[in-house]
Amino acid sequence: MQHDVFVNPSQRFRAGFPLVVELQANAAEGRDSMVAPMAPLTTYPGGPGRLSPIVQHGGQAYYLVMPLMGLLPRNRLTEPVGTIRAFRDDIVRAIDWLFTGF
Repeated sequence: MQHDVFVNPSQRFRAGFPLVVELQANAAEGRDSMVAPMAPLTTYPGGPGRLSPIVQHGGQAYYLVMPLMGLLPRNRLTEPVGTIRAFRDDIVRAIDWLFTGF
């Protein structure tokens, strides 16, 4: 579901981005889903900004790194470990800024 959080299925990138969030609306069909990586505040050098809002999951703060979002096959997103639906407005603002500049 949209805004569900998953363990990053890419072992190669899991150290820096341990989690990914599904951004795509449930109404959108297809074999892939749009995701963005989540980086712990302590490890991501980019810092906060319009394109990297801070979200909370499991008692820890993360940057949602929107500039690195991309497609991932849905079958690689197995069992969600939580959700960041409470940060929907921040996520939508970051997407709007990324694509429209507003």
